[in-house]
Amino acid sequence: MDMIYQEEQAGKPAKKGKAIFGGSFDPIHLGHLAIAEAALDQLPVDEVIFMPTKLRYYKKSGRVSSDEARYDMLTLAVKDRPGMSVSRLELDTAEERNYTVDTLARLSVEHPDWEIFFILGGDSLAYIHTWRQARILLREAIFAAAVRDDVDREKLKALMEGLKERFPGSRFALLEIEPNPLSSTAIRRAAAEGEPLTGMVTEEVEMYIQRNHIYRQVPEEQD
Repeated sequence: MDMIYQEEQAGKPAKKGKAIFGGSFDPIHLGHLAIAEAALDQLPVDEVIFMPTKLRYYKKSGRVSSDEARYDMLTLAVKDRPGMSVSRLELDTAEERNYTVDTLARLSVEHPDWEIFFILGGDSLAYIHTWRQARILLREAIFAAAVRDDVDREKLKALMEGLKERFPGSRFALLEIEPNPLSSTAIRRAAAEGEPLTGMVTEEVEMYIQRNHIYRQVPEEQD
């Protein structure tokens, strides 16, 4: 676990560490699962909770599979993986759009004994100050940013220090992951052409995609 987090937590009462991993997961792939495994290994958490979003953010196009299909694929992907689960919290809300600040605030109220970590990509950290109610958001959880190499690490450390100055009370951790070329866009395109998805998604997810003809009509798009 990164020293940035360790130093800030010294002497504080213990809580149950839970990592929230949000995203569209369209579909969940092996790269996502590797990040979850890294979180279980490196962060003081006993569970990584995948939380599929109802709507995509920072995407030019809409999702190409249903909420239920994405939830089903997530469930299949984690069913035999200890410490991983899937939450319907955002999928089942009445709101058309869910904001991270509202989700984390709700979790904090419903689970006051949790120490919540929020997993995000290192690139997302660069614009987290633009997220809805950023000043409140950054006090609701410890933000664990994925780092892939030494250059990335130093860049993120500097970014974290800047955010801590700008947003007092904000907390961060670094999550070391192996570089991974997998892309949900590439997987959707491969599935649309009937290509095998071996090495990209779990066997159960691949079978689900093939059986239900998911992504067979996929538009051109960029992740």
